[in-house]
Amino acid sequence: MIMNYKNINAMNRIVKISLIILSMIMLFSCDYRKTHVINTVHKDGSITRKVSVKTNTRKYLEPKTYDVPVDNTWEIDITMDVNEENDTTWLLTAEKHFESVDELNEDYRNDNGNNRAMQRSAGFSKNFKWFTTVFRFNETVESTLNISCPISDFLSGEELRFFYLPKDVKEDLKNGPDSIRIKQMADSIDVKSEKWLWTCEMRQWIEIFYDLFENDPRLKISRKEMRSKESQFVNKLMEGDSVGDLDSVFFPSIVGEEFYTSFRSEINHTTTLLEEMDKSFWSSHEYDMEIRMPGKIIASNGYGVTGQDSVDGEGILWTVDPGYYLTETFEMWAESRVNNYFIWIITGLFIVFVSGGFILYRRK
Repeated sequence: MIMNYKNINAMNRIVKISLIILSMIMLFSCDYRKTHVINTVHKDGSITRKVSVKTNTRKYLEPKTYDVPVDNTWEIDITMDVNEENDTTWLLTAEKHFESVDELNEDYRNDNGNNRAMQRSAGFSKNFKWFTTVFRFNETVESTLNISCPISDFLSGEELRFFYLPKDVKEDLKNGPDSIRIKQMADSIDVKSEKWLWTCEMRQWIEIFYDLFENDPRLKISRKEMRSKESQFVNKLMEGDSVGDLDSVFFPSIVGEEFYTSFRSEINHTTTLLEEMDKSFWSSHEYDMEIRMPGKIIASNGYGVTGQDSVDGEGILWTVDPGYYLTETFEMWAESRVNNYFIWIITGLFIVFVSGGFILYRRK
């Protein structure tokens, strides 16, 4: 059955977005794809980037489906494996050396893949500190919405730390010795995250509406008064039972029939603008990002062990999840330190030279 969206109330469409996505997930649940990106950062600021895509569906090996930009300038290898149950798995491995973050950022700007709506960029710096040099690399995803609605307002400290863990780490914890407590916490986070999501959507909708129509003489509800009704909207959105009655119950029951009737077209226009703003959130696909640094990693905001070399081993890990950058810029960063042994040698020789000269002077 084809649904005529022109006849659906604007606020109804906001709720149905999530239902559509849920239906798509259920429909394509047999498809599997996992993308892992490794950025190996070198002392000169160049980056060797390796992307691996493991999937059981051949269509995910097309460039337009990649989660990060990969094109024919990369070294690409595709292998296939068939197990005893006759299930086929493909593994795509792509590698490219970038002379600087500028080249990497150029790839992001020209991305035509799954996550082309995301605004991503990379940065690199090094700070010479005589005996050591400190390197910093980061990848940043700009926020989707422009309102303030941090997830930290909805989650406790422990829940927040769990929320930002890489996906595989979360799954390991759910199956670990403390699985019961972890699963209970994960369920609690799911409920609170849903409330946070609809709060973000409703808060952004209100700001768009009043930025456009606040000076309309017909408008009898102030921005402040509409903001005070935010929780009522969110509770209705989360109930679900009223979704089919939005036209007659949901919006009019909160703001009044007169407001709803007078501003129906403005409500629809506002929701259309919100949907456009939301594109990079609803259309994005998560992937894992790993950063390996020269020398010993001394600090990061990802998952991994600091104080160890990572260029030839495991680095710092993140999962790039759309929820991380809905209302806040999401930055993945790592810092490392390299000893400048030649400076140590020069300094040692200088000390020996000066000391020797001082001794000779005293003898004379």
